[in-house]
Amino acid sequence: MRLLSAGLLLLGLGAPASAVRERDWHETLSPQLHILHQAAFLPRSFLMDVGRTHSRLKLDLSMFSPWMSKDRIKVYLYADRESYLRGEFHPPAWSNGIAYFDRRSIATFVQEGGRRTTDVISHEMTHVLFESYWAEVGKPPPVWLNEGLAMLEEARDPSRPEDSDWYQSMALLSGRALPMARFVAIKPVEDAEGLKMDKDDVTLWYVQAYSTIHFLYRRHTRLQFFQLVKGLRDGKTLTEMLWQVYRYRTLDDFETAWRVWLKMPAVQDRFAAGPGRRAGSASPDPVSGRPPWKLKAASFEGMGFKSLAPDGKR
Repeated sequence: MRLLSAGLLLLGLGAPASAVRERDWHETLSPQLHILHQAAFLPRSFLMDVGRTHSRLKLDLSMFSPWMSKDRIKVYLYADRESYLRGEFHPPAWSNGIAYFDRRSIATFVQEGGRRTTDVISHEMTHVLFESYWAEVGKPPPVWLNEGLAMLEEARDPSRPEDSDWYQSMALLSGRALPMARFVAIKPVEDAEGLKMDKDDVTLWYVQAYSTIHFLYRRHTRLQFFQLVKGLRDGKTLTEMLWQVYRYRTLDDFETAWRVWLKMPAVQDRFAAGPGRRAGSASPDPVSGRPPWKLKAASFEGMGFKSLAPDGKR
């Protein structure tokens, strides 16, 4: 589910209340995707962008979903937000996209800003690929793992994490990150109200999810991350797998290593870099006048996502 790239994204729902009438859509096939679109023509460069996204996800996630090499993922692309909300999938009003891992399908709409649509698709496609792996044993993935990975995969260029709003937001974790044992136990959709988490609390939880997965995947090897996920899917505890795969004896040891990494100069410099900027440059954005890593205090709409809670909750 994605709460970001442009708001929150819903993952792992059941079948829609009414069947999608595919005869009412225009159809485009690519080697990787089956695209059903309301508009007569796809947005300019859309096929190229989503093709690159699929290729990048294949490098990162085919270990969880080898079927993606031969089976197409279906994308329902509504012409605009209003059509998406009124459509057959009946998505929540606060969502920008929805994923059905069992149908290998996602639905979204043409976002403002061109590439933002691709970001949403990347997030939702990650849910389809990752959740299908867990579904093989009849389990859902841990929320922090599922959400963090989907946010990580929004990055268009893994070599430039500083271009991600989520990466920039890690600057806000200093002094505000949750203890790791509490963090991994939270399910924001279910727990936010009971835990009295406000909009900012929920947003920071998602930032921490992104940061934790970034550390586990990008700072270590692809094989290690796969072994971690496989062990968790097989029923091992997180503490067991952190020792077996990463050699952290306890969850506290892992948290300490993660916090040390957050304070490393190489990471801190990238907080100040921002999209399209060089590391080490901390001058304000020439348009907004704001440092590029700052989130607006209440709505968070200065970043690439809206508030992470519908009606003040998430």
